Amino acid sequence: MELNREIEEDLRGLNNEKQLPEKNYEELIEKIFSLFTTANTTSQLSSSIDKHLISSVLTFLFECVKYDLDEAAVRSKFDELQFTNKSRQDRFLQAYTKHFPTIQLYLKQKAIEHDRLLNVNWRLDLQLKTNYTDKLLEPIYTLDWTKRDKYTSNIDHIQFTCSQESLQELLEKLKDAQSVLHQMQYQQQTKK
Repeated sequence: MELNREIEEDLRGLNNEKQLPEKNYEELIEKIFSLFTTANTTSQLSSSIDKHLISSVLTFLFECVKYDLDEAAVRSKFDELQFTNKSRQDRFLQAYTKHFPTIQLYLKQKAIEHDRLLNVNWRLDLQLKTNYTDKLLEPIYTLDWTKRDKYTSNIDHIQFTCSQESLQELLEKLKDAQSVLHQMQYQQQTKK
């Protein structure tokens, strides 16, 4: 499992009780895992919890479920990321173990299969970062995927942003998937 540097820093920041008090950590874990168990997904987190931190924890959670990691593997990953607060690890792992099948099902339902992807639109934005002494223009790509829900005619739009490096990785993975599909089609045709 590979995580970008910002997510790793956010997970290391979970150690710091001054940055994220115990009460807020409990609320963060409770709200994140309740997203998958309640019909009302509009539950609000307190404004003291950074949205970037929520996104990082969710990304880590999805990666753990995607790779089907057990408790020992997740704990090992925490140690690798230098998130060493054992009580906070235990709280996360308790919720992770409890909600693992539900999150796995959720991810399977949200998966995009190649035959249901209808359209991809993209645009290039420039993110301006200032530090009083210098300016950095960083290209950010916004992608909008249109897909049809499985067994229905409902149309979903999935929108996300990524850096140029992430977009190149995505493109390489899509090309790999396309070549595998072509190989499978070729093998099926030769069997006939």
